[in-house]
Amino acid sequence: MTKQDSFQNYRQYYPDGHKSNHTWGGRLEKIAKTIPNKVAFIQGERKLTWKEFNRRTNRLANALLELGVKKEDRVAIMGFNSIEWTESYFGISKIGAVPVNVTPRFLSNELKYILEGSDSVALIAENDNLGRIEEIRQELPLLEHVIVIGERIPEDMIGYEKLLARSFEKKVLAPWKVTNEDFSFLFYTGGTTGYPKGTVWDNYGRVQGLDSILITGMAPLGKKLPNLPSDAIQGLNDLLPIPLSERFVRSKFFHWLVNREPKSDFSGRLSLRLHGSRLAYYLAGGKAKLVVAAQLFHGTAYEANLSMIGAFGATSIYLTQRQPFDPRELWETVERNQANLIVIVGDAFAIPMAEELHRKNYDIRSLFAIVSSGVRWSPGVKKKLLQKHPGLLLIDELGSTETSSAYSQISSSVDEDISLLRIKIVPKGINSTRVINPETKEDVKPGERGELVFGGFNSLGYWKDPERTANHYRVIDGRRWFYVGDEGTVDDAGYFHFIGRGSSIINSGGEKVYAEEVEETLMQHRHIREAGVTGVPDERWGEAVTAVIQPEKGADLTPEEIIEYCRAKMAGYKKPKHVLFVESLPRAASGKLERKGLREMAAKLVAGSR
Repeated sequence: MTKQDSFQNYRQYYPDGHKSNHTWGGRLEKIAKTIPNKVAFIQGERKLTWKEFNRRTNRLANALLELGVKKEDRVAIMGFNSIEWTESYFGISKIGAVPVNVTPRFLSNELKYILEGSDSVALIAENDNLGRIEEIRQELPLLEHVIVIGERIPEDMIGYEKLLARSFEKKVLAPWKVTNEDFSFLFYTGGTTGYPKGTVWDNYGRVQGLDSILITGMAPLGKKLPNLPSDAIQGLNDLLPIPLSERFVRSKFFHWLVNREPKSDFSGRLSLRLHGSRLAYYLAGGKAKLVVAAQLFHGTAYEANLSMIGAFGATSIYLTQRQPFDPRELWETVERNQANLIVIVGDAFAIPMAEELHRKNYDIRSLFAIVSSGVRWSPGVKKKLLQKHPGLLLIDELGSTETSSAYSQISSSVDEDISLLRIKIVPKGINSTRVINPETKEDVKPGERGELVFGGFNSLGYWKDPERTANHYRVIDGRRWFYVGDEGTVDDAGYFHFIGRGSSIINSGGEKVYAEEVEETLMQHRHIREAGVTGVPDERWGEAVTAVIQPEKGADLTPEEIIEYCRAKMAGYKKPKHVLFVESLPRAASGKLERKGLREMAAKLVAGSR
């Protein structure tokens, strides 16, 4: 990839662009001054306070300056969750350089694609990845420095800790100012259906956007609160600066307050101003303890973690075993640290978590909520978790790498129906949603199928891809919207019911079949542990709907039984024409189902059976 690009092609200007400081460096300095001795990060037995973390990021920032890294230079981070990953992100950001996320499980060709496409001048990587880096380094003339986290350091690379040890920790000595309008992050998507796409962010959109994500993501909680178990209300109070009495929460006044239709978005804008303030850090700093089980190089974990840090100075907890995911360590970590939040990516995490909870008793009474995004989270798995902790809240968030929008559905033990994902449409406000007909750009009527679009804190476009940018980021009625690709219907109450993603549609005999819709039905079968649905080439149908299933251990399933099960629950054209049983489904390091790998697996197995 030799095509060049410049941030000037994306830059936005804001009325208070140089007056306010919505940058990661500004946020971290404010946190460190307000709550210097609160615990910022925990990983195993290791803990860092905000003062210690801030000084280490200063050391890294100054070390990068000494290496010649300049403002807007891209610096890639390649590793699983660690304190060093987050240090690297903040240290790079403090000098106005641009972090680039790299999945550590990438093969050499995928790694080259990211480093070359981003024009990265430096790479911070764990030493487990050095073999693949050495394979391609000579093909990357812009990559001047490789900084290695770990003990085994090749001669032509730089040790991370040695680099920090020789640098200055009191303040960052950059000769330029970092502002809201500057390039802040080149965030590559997961790449589950092809090569990842780089999304371009400035500081204002990324930092304020992640403040806003908490507002929209937690909006449904108010209406649910009066009916929640006492344990859930207490769990919320453990996070709040000022506790809410249970009597007040269950009062008619509170019910009226949370169910009224506000005339303006005043409360949302007030919350946005409070997030990231010294008052917020003083009152709430350290109350929220978030276990980041999903990986930071993926949007779900990154957005959850950085939003909690930036808005409230939350404590981040990382597991010591990053891959494969260990549910036992997760629950031991929650128990030991009295954590109150976990972030995961769907069933890939939730299934083994539920199994481990039913295998052994853990004290998880401190846990308030588990947040999941990126993929669907099966109702049956949710029920298993709620059986072990009735006061727990399970939060499905619908968002994307390209946006700072997170619209939630919250499930609890008092819900009669833990249904498929649905979110409230918010046509106006800080972050907005509409469901439109893509051709007419008009809002769909109840019952009609349309595409979800996000307005608000969106990324500025796709790096080096103006055609894709123009296709996905469009202006409607004077406002810029991102076309998500999620399709579904709207009901009379204004809720969007997710059916599937346009990229996962199977065209079978001229009918559109959404893979996610069939998967959701399959996952309700009591003997199916995991299921993925894809299309394989077929002479008669064009594509044949194919279910790839991992059965529960000891289950004796047949293809005919699965097809008959589906026949009673969906239209005939949607039911699988092939059913394949496997030991495991292909998943990306983020936990997302790898659609391309699933399609290749299914095609190979079907061809082999003929």
